[in-house]
Amino acid sequence: MTILTREEWGKIREIKELDLQTCSFCGKLNILNLGWRAFGKFNCNNCEKKHVLCWELCYKYCLNILGCELRKEREEIATGNTVITVNQEYYRASCYLCSKELQGAGKHGVVKNRNNPVFWGVKSVYKILCLGCLGKRYYFRLLDGKKRTFRKYLKRGYE
Repeated sequence: MTILTREEWGKIREIKELDLQTCSFCGKLNILNLGWRAFGKFNCNNCEKKHVLCWELCYKYCLNILGCELRKEREEIATGNTVITVNQEYYRASCYLCSKELQGAGKHGVVKNRNNPVFWGVKSVYKILCLGCLGKRYYFRLLDGKKRTFRKYLKRGYE
């Protein structure tokens, strides 16, 4: 059972769509919108199943007791064509890590490109990130051209 603090409840109270992960074995719940560490997605060569495992006990359980041969699931970096819907009302979105309120792309119910990690070429389980959180976590992974664009957006004062 996951217990939320008052601060965490304040962050997700206005969010209409939560991104949840559930551990395959213990059933532990993970709320990605709160910036919690994402569970690992693995493929097992022995039982030929896909597992989503929490890092505490289930990962060690699968390796040592079940004898699974876990391989990290590879996710292809999607092109800029993927559309991420906003997680609040149609013209607002909130950052998954800091809960900063961001503008959507007009009234179309989608996230602006600069707040979509896929636009920057970053593979992330977090779907909506403000430029501050993106810079803190993923700046070193950006290509040179994307770093230039990132700095340009910061100079313009975008969030």
